[in-house]
Amino acid sequence: MKKLFFTLSILISFSVSAQYVNSFGVRGGLRGVGVTYKHFLAPKLFLTADAVGTKSQELQGGELIAAINVRNKIHNTNLQSKALTWSYGAGLHGGYYRDPNNTNSESNLVLGPDARLGAEFLFAEQWCFGIDFTGFYNVMPLEKVEGMDTKYSQVFGAGLFIRYVIQ
Repeated sequence: MKKLFFTLSILISFSVSAQYVNSFGVRGGLRGVGVTYKHFLAPKLFLTADAVGTKSQELQGGELIAAINVRNKIHNTNLQSKALTWSYGAGLHGGYYRDPNNTNSESNLVLGPDARLGAEFLFAEQWCFGIDFTGFYNVMPLEKVEGMDTKYSQVFGAGLFIRYVIQ
């Protein structure tokens, strides 16, 4: 009986701590709504790529955000779950925005660095839910994009995502 219990506990612990490789899903937040992709490069190192866009009366456009992140377990006596992790990372974003009322169809390219802090919960090893906070700075253009002040601050972003685990 002890051997059976020991074998089952080892199998359960391996299945709970199993590492997936790829996940794909949707996200929404202050920077827009779009798709998200995550790929593990190593057990604790992963790449995220988000494509978000916004379309409103004040502003239209989108961004591609890519970041290299480091994953950590949450060490708390109350939250001892291997499915709950937090991560931090840095990357770049690039995209464009334009004023839809602009008759010349001029657009402003945006480009700059990003810093990211996030948390994720792996549910039933098929779905992961999470939240992330980003700090970013638009190096290009030097001036603020017209209409962007009403949409969100140009230094902070936050979002929620849900991803389906592919592998």
